[in-house]
Amino acid sequence: MLIAIVGGGLQGVEVAYLSKKAGFEVMVLDKTSDPPAKGLADVFVKLDICQIKKASVFLEKADLVLPALENDKALETLKLWQKSSTTPLCFDFKAYEISSSKQRSNNMFSKLAITKPRNWPACGYPVLVKPSKGSGSHGVKIISSKKDWVKSFDIPYPKDQLEQDHWIMEEYINGPSYSLEIIGNKSRYKTLQITELYMDENYDCKRVAAPVEIEPELIRDFENSALTIAQEMKLEGIMDFEVILHTGVMKMLEIDARFPSQTPMAVYASTGVNMVKILADQALNKKPDSPALPEKLDHAPKHIIVEHIMVSPKGICVKGENIMKSCGPLHFETFFFGADEALTSFVKGAGKWVATLIIKGNNRRETSKKHKQILNDMAVKFNLPLLADTNPYEINPDMEPS
Repeated sequence: MLIAIVGGGLQGVEVAYLSKKAGFEVMVLDKTSDPPAKGLADVFVKLDICQIKKASVFLEKADLVLPALENDKALETLKLWQKSSTTPLCFDFKAYEISSSKQRSNNMFSKLAITKPRNWPACGYPVLVKPSKGSGSHGVKIISSKKDWVKSFDIPYPKDQLEQDHWIMEEYINGPSYSLEIIGNKSRYKTLQITELYMDENYDCKRVAAPVEIEPELIRDFENSALTIAQEMKLEGIMDFEVILHTGVMKMLEIDARFPSQTPMAVYASTGVNMVKILADQALNKKPDSPALPEKLDHAPKHIIVEHIMVSPKGICVKGENIMKSCGPLHFETFFFGADEALTSFVKGAGKWVATLIIKGNNRRETSKKHKQILNDMAVKFNLPLLADTNPYEINPDMEPS
C-alpha cells in the first residue's frame, strides 16, 4: 500500500516512521528541498500542495492521503481536491477547524464543563499568554506582573488589544503534563495509552515517557473528558489531548484534531499499537473498528523514553522537538549508541547533528538507568560535555505504574 504524506515536517516524520512500521510504501510531498521526513520516504516529491493540478498526479497514485501539516491554505486546497477524488483523505476538517482555535476550543470546554485553567483576569498572576491559532510552544509567554505586559507586548494594558490580536490569557499552573490520543468514527471511539510530557525552558516537549504513574480515577477522568469532546465534535479520525495535573485535578490545556508528533511514536514503542495503521484500516475499510486497535493488550507495555538530543562542538543537550528540524533529513537507525532505535541526522564526521532516541526497558528503573548510560557513553565517545538541563524535571525511577 502506498501512503502519500502531505508535509515533511515533524508530523510527517511521525507518520512516515509509523507507516514504515506498518509495512506501507511512503511518499512524502513537501514544498522545501530537504524536510526532516525526506530521509524516511521511498518517494520524495518537492512540490507545493497548493499547485493542486501538479500535486494530483502524485496524490492519485496513492491508496491513502494523510495530511501532516497545519497550513490553512494547504489544507483548504486538499479539502477541495477531496471532493473530486476517489482516493481516501484521512483528515477531519470540521474537527480541525475547532481545535485549531484555542478560543473555539475553550468555548467548547466551558459548554461541556471540562475543567481547564481559569481565564484572565479572574486567575491573577502569573498568567500564561499564547496565540489562539496553532499548536505547540510557539509564542507562549508567562507574565508575572503588570510591568511584564509592557516588556513582552510593548503595550500598557493588554486585555482588549490581545483579545483583538487573537491571544488566549489564562492562569499559569505547574504540574506534570500528560497526553492522550483518541481514534474513531461514527461515534465509536477508543482512547489509547496516556503518555507523560517533559518540557524544556521554552515549553517545547523534549521527552515523552510511558507508561505513566497516575491514579486510576484520574485516568478515568482524562479519558471521559476526551470521549465527551470527541463525541461533541463527531470526530472522524484522530485527536490529541493535553492536560496538566494541578492540585489533584486534570486540567485540559489544548486539543488537536490532526496527527500529532512524538506521542504516537512513544505509544507504538510501548504497546505496539500503530495509530497510522488504525487510521488506514478505518479509512480504507470504512469501519470504526480496526484489527490494529485491540480492546485490550495481550502483553505488558514496555517502559519507554523518547527523547530529543542535539550534539554540537558545545556539547550534548536535551531540547524540545523543534531541534529536529535544524539539521536536514532524518533517517532511521537501530541500536544507535545504545538506544533501541533512533531517527537522526547523524553521519560519521558530522560536527552538528540531532537525534530522537527511542529507549525501551522492562520497568521504569531499567529504562531510566539505560537512558542515563546512553548519554554518558555518548559524552565519552565524542569527548563532549553533557550540557545542563535548564528545566530538569526528570523521571523518578522509583515510581512504578499502578
